[in-house]
Amino acid sequence: MEIRQKNSLPWSYHVSRGNMFQAHVHHQFGRNVACPTTYVPVSDIGVYRTPQAGAATTLRIKAGGNAADIASGAGARSVRLSGLNQLGDEVHEVVATAGAAASASTTTTFIRLYHVEVYESGTYGSQSVGSHVGSITIENTAGTENWAQIQLNGFPSATTGIGSITVPRNHVGLVSAIQINVDQTKSTDIIILQREGILQAAAPYKPIVKVQEFVGVSQSIKIDFEMPIKFPELTDIGMLAKVSNGTGAVSIDMEVLFLEAET
Repeated sequence: MEIRQKNSLPWSYHVSRGNMFQAHVHHQFGRNVACPTTYVPVSDIGVYRTPQAGAATTLRIKAGGNAADIASGAGARSVRLSGLNQLGDEVHEVVATAGAAASASTTTTFIRLYHVEVYESGTYGSQSVGSHVGSITIENTAGTENWAQIQLNGFPSATTGIGSITVPRNHVGLVSAIQINVDQTKSTDIIILQREGILQAAAPYKPIVKVQEFVGVSQSIKIDFEMPIKFPELTDIGMLAKVSNGTGAVSIDMEVLFLEAET
């Protein structure tokens, strides 16, 4: 029997296994079941918040959730937030759930939030029982803006579906593949946007620029970029979609590699 050594595996396998200390991958999944006829972000609640650094905010779980999603309950006991702080560094924080009440606020201040997941649950999940009981909404501490939502989606998903992401400082972002799924009864247009210089505090600002456009999509497609699309540090990568009539469901799975920049 042939025995293959670890170092004979492709580089991408080492990245996925966490063996590459200067690189980590995000399988960034976004979903919007009600895309209208105008462009909106491909995310659970149709938003991707992008405040300037001076408006960085703490976040919390919004009041109105299920009573079982509490730190001592049968549902979600905590959630983990991932995004960028006002310096442009990637940050993560775990927040305890509080049932139907609002949770405590994060100690971290955020300018981007691109992933939230259930971190601990009071239930051993199965094919019939999920790890949270109700939808879990993340908002700013002022209570004026919803930032993300962990939805039920027919079965408790335990994670957000945000199709956009932002490259941290001292990194480059490489997008190597995109999977697009659409409502096949409608024609769907999708655009990839980029905005560099997210920490700029005054004009002139870097513009929002179209990077790729997919027009009239009516079936699922997978695009592998032989040469990955490169995004510099502190750059938003935005995924927007619209449908030809009414509303339609769109989902996007984007493979993004964050690679530490050489100094």
